[in-house]
Amino acid sequence: MKKFYESMIIIKPLSEEEINQTIEAVKNFLTEREAEIDNVNIWGLRRLAYEIEKQAEGYYVILYFSLEPNHIIALENFYRLNENIIRFNVIKKEKG
Repeated sequence: MKKFYESMIIIKPLSEEEINQTIEAVKNFLTEREAEIDNVNIWGLRRLAYEIEKQAEGYYVILYFSLEPNHIIALENFYRLNENIIRFNVIKKEKG
């Protein structure tokens, strides 16, 4: 049974094209695993509280989706392997 999740990713401050490609790669990863993406909230470029990988700013994106729980580890591994993503989290939420 699918669960509802919220995931925030912080992308390196890259070109608009590279940022869009990274977001599309995440969305494709989710849809390949039959996730239902409810919303993609783009906060844009923000100053980080502390430097991460020598970056002082990051591009924040929040995704809301439903996914089978057995795919969450694969999603986290996908985030870790994507060199454009410098931080991420995945939180199980109650829909509503």
